[in-house]
Amino acid sequence: MISNMLAVSVGMGLELGFSMILTIATIIAFTILVSRKPIIQIFPDGIYIKDFLYPSMIPNDSIKSIKQVYGMPKVTMRSNGYGGAFMWKGFFRIKDYRKRAVLYLENHYKAPFIEIQTTQDLYFINCKSPEQTTQLFDEMNATVKLVDESRLVDMKTASQKRSIVVVVVFIAVLLIPSVIIPLLLS
Repeated sequence: MISNMLAVSVGMGLELGFSMILTIATIIAFTILVSRKPIIQIFPDGIYIKDFLYPSMIPNDSIKSIKQVYGMPKVTMRSNGYGGAFMWKGFFRIKDYRKRAVLYLENHYKAPFIEIQTTQDLYFINCKSPEQTTQLFDEMNATVKLVDESRLVDMKTASQKRSIVVVVVFIAVLLIPSVIIPLLLS
């Protein structure tokens, strides 16, 4: 009887030890994956940012401006992002900007920063060194074609037009059985 109880407690200890090791290994793996720097690729059709938690695709037809800036606006809140000692990435709130900003900063203390304004979001990117950031900015300027703002469709107007079409179709569907069919039959 005592040997059975001893075997059960040893077995439970092994299970508990295995669970602890598995939990610690998962936390270490996740920390390593999250703290990896994003891979930024520039193609003629846009900018691709490969990241474990916060990947982005910024198509050319949405990019309004790309600037190299030497000061970051004040970050007021991290809404869904990773904020380490130096690296910040993910979605943050920026002072005097009503929408969220997407940050890919390898060192948020070191200028310069690349500011990309799109029709939807604001992006800030920098690399570990100022020279790498400047090189990335030059490559973006040489490759990315900015959208002509005069050709942008106002999203609110397009949405209003869609709503009007939906209402007209709905009214037409209601009128066909009740008004048009009796007119045709008489």
